[in-house]
Amino acid sequence: MVEQPNYFSLFELSMTLPVDTAELNRHYQQLQRQYHPDNYATVSDSDKAKVMQKSATINAAYRILKDPISAAQYRVSLEGIDIDSDHHTIRDPDFLGEQFELRERLDDIENTGDEVALQQFYNEVMVRKQQVYQTLLLAIEQHDWLMAKVGVYKLHYFARLIEQIELLQEKQFDL
Repeated sequence: MVEQPNYFSLFELSMTLPVDTAELNRHYQQLQRQYHPDNYATVSDSDKAKVMQKSATINAAYRILKDPISAAQYRVSLEGIDIDSDHHTIRDPDFLGEQFELRERLDDIENTGDEVALQQFYNEVMVRKQQVYQTLLLAIEQHDWLMAKVGVYKLHYFARLIEQIELLQEKQFDL
């Protein structure tokens, strides 16, 4: 079995977060040019397959590293911490209570149809998400991988809430 490269190394990036997106994009473009299929039109089928696999790895790595939550999840996983974002449990009652309250507020805003309140709520949730992200970055900096894992899970909660808010914004815009 072929070992997957470290995505940070693939793009010549330090393993720090947040990812330097300008550098990520620059290296991504270089690698895309280097591994473009037209450059390998005359090579053997097995070499073409290797190039296609390398190109697929580059694309997957880019998708992961350009998204702050995915990049954080990947970074924590490099430390051997298993993060299954689909099957996780947060045992922080304060956080869970906060999420419950936020979802209740979203329901109330949806029922009233107040676009201004929805935008204010969105802004508030984005600020809170950024606070959680900063806490996650600190945990990674301090090599507190279990706290970082919890931070990733919390960010997933916020990502789903933000997605719901954005869907509601689109729905209101369509009316």
